[in-house]
Amino acid sequence: MNKELTLRQRIKRTWSMRQCARFLNVSIQYLTKFANSSDDFPAGEYVGRERVFTLSELMQMRALLAASAKRPYDYLAWRKPDAPLPVISFASQKGGTAKSLSAAHFAQYLSLHYGMRVGVMDADPQSTITLYFVGGEGLPQMPDENTASMVDFAGLFQSEDAPYTDHDAQTLDSFFLKTSWPGLRLLPAHGETSEGEIQIARLVREAPAEKSFYRYLRDAIDRWKAGHPPKTLPNELVVDGKVDQQRLDAALTETLDVIIIDYQPALTLFQLNNVIASSSLVIPQTMKGFDIATLSTFVSGLLGMLQHILAHERIEIGSGANMLLPTIVQRSNAQDLNHIGNLLEHCPTEILPVFYLRSDAISNASDVYQSVYEYEPDTPGKRKGINRFITNADAVNDAIVSRLWPGLERGYADTWMDEFYEDDGEGDA
Repeated sequence: MNKELTLRQRIKRTWSMRQCARFLNVSIQYLTKFANSSDDFPAGEYVGRERVFTLSELMQMRALLAASAKRPYDYLAWRKPDAPLPVISFASQKGGTAKSLSAAHFAQYLSLHYGMRVGVMDADPQSTITLYFVGGEGLPQMPDENTASMVDFAGLFQSEDAPYTDHDAQTLDSFFLKTSWPGLRLLPAHGETSEGEIQIARLVREAPAEKSFYRYLRDAIDRWKAGHPPKTLPNELVVDGKVDQQRLDAALTETLDVIIIDYQPALTLFQLNNVIASSSLVIPQTMKGFDIATLSTFVSGLLGMLQHILAHERIEIGSGANMLLPTIVQRSNAQDLNHIGNLLEHCPTEILPVFYLRSDAISNASDVYQSVYEYEPDTPGKRKGINRFITNADAVNDAIVSRLWPGLERGYADTWMDEFYEDDGEGDA
């Protein structure tokens, strides 16, 4: 029942003027003054004495602010013409590391705080990250075998005259489905996504001369990217003081500013395609002894595969920042913190010093198939726990942003570290 209700009403929540000011990275005083001076500022809705706004209205604010700003990209952090397209894989060989949670919250964070146009690719047949976004305009219900998945996007199915299918840019774009988040589109997964490994094995056996078994997804993304460059600038969305809604809607789907891939918890040839297509790798990892041993196996296996590929082809792999994200860390568990300390000591540039603390609050949002950014608690106790987790999520995502787009970070990570590392460590998260 919770699932069906969420699918029908996603996203129903709204945000206050103060919360919108935080997303826009301006003061509440500045936003209030701007609202009073702009005829096209969204009306919002009054809940009691508080004025609240939807995601679409937040995007309208961004367009209005960008139109008159000296630095319009401060309000719409869109990819500039001819800029590279970041492809970020959240990858782990082990399940239960909060991989899908981390990827989904990062995608939503980029939308909320930067207005980015985000493409989410679900490579996991379990469809976990798909559940975070299903219920929107493009996918009102859970996908079935007739819904295109990453296997289709990568062209792994046989065509009439070839062992694979090179879809054109327009067809590839049609596979991305609209969600309730403006500008955020989803390539969903379902049970048949597991076909990817079978099709790759077939293609390895058939060995078409013009294709490498690890490049199907990368080549498909390159074709899509060539056909969908950024065209509209952030300050071109307002005409005569009003947002041109048709132009804004078109701009939100003309391209993507970043692609996020939620990796299946396995090291397979299909998942190797995701790694080869990625500019950055984020590895969510729990800090237990057995889990860290699994991490070593994953990294060693991946390194062996990449060394084999690089011995036969000169190809740029993972040219962006790559990082390990500790997850489900228990503040009261000295062993968890010792593991993080040792990793930071030996690999300071690869380990994020900000991490997800273990929290029971996240289960309240998960019970109704929502992220913490969507969830509206119905009791003061739940509200306190969710707000604490949102602070943690903002800090983690800010730390990732600082590695991927240096200079774009908001300072949430630094604030969190100042508070966490000055704490005496008592109490559970």
